[in-house]
Amino acid sequence: MVWFKVDDGFWSHPKVLPLSPDAVALWVRAGAYCAHQLTNGIVSPQALRMLADRDAAVELANAGLWDVVPEGFRFHDWAKYQPTREQVETDRAAATERKRKSREASRRRSQSESRRDARGTDAVIPTSAPKYAPPPAPTHTPDPFCPKHMPAGPLGKPCRACGDARMAVEAARAAAKARPTPMPTPDPECLLHPGYPLPCHRCTQDADGAG
Repeated sequence: MVWFKVDDGFWSHPKVLPLSPDAVALWVRAGAYCAHQLTNGIVSPQALRMLADRDAAVELANAGLWDVVPEGFRFHDWAKYQPTREQVETDRAAATERKRKSREASRRRSQSESRRDARGTDAVIPTSAPKYAPPPAPTHTPDPFCPKHMPAGPLGKPCRACGDARMAVEAARAAAKARPTPMPTPDPECLLHPGYPLPCHRCTQDADGAG
């Protein structure tokens, strides 16, 4: 949209004060027409018949607000106060290009987000892995044969259940090897004689000597 600019001091300008209301109305209406149609301030005879009568146009020309040109009439110094057709078309082309780039950037962002969602990278990832609690170690080593074929199975031919029992034995042995060796717990020491385990024989000697 192009705006026709009217100075706030137009109403009191020396060229405007003597004008008739029809001439002032034509100046405003024709200005809006030229801005909308991008005529660079030219009012053709066809446009003038639509806007007002010729007497008002002649009045504007006599006041110096319009110039008489081969195409009809033209606003005086239009390019000085109003945007030209070339300026408007350049601004529109720049606005179109900005919108195109904005849409292209939005499309690329949308595609990138779609690919990221497809890979599942937006899923909630726990900040730390859940703690793994190893199963309790068996209190005894399982027998290498099933109860029916202990100790060596009939005629030395273990059944499938015996194979499962042997696998359990191997798993128990591996778990036993993986368990850390417990550290020896030091014996409690005497508070009066550090380094002497309880019961402290020095305390016993002291008690005997006191008796």
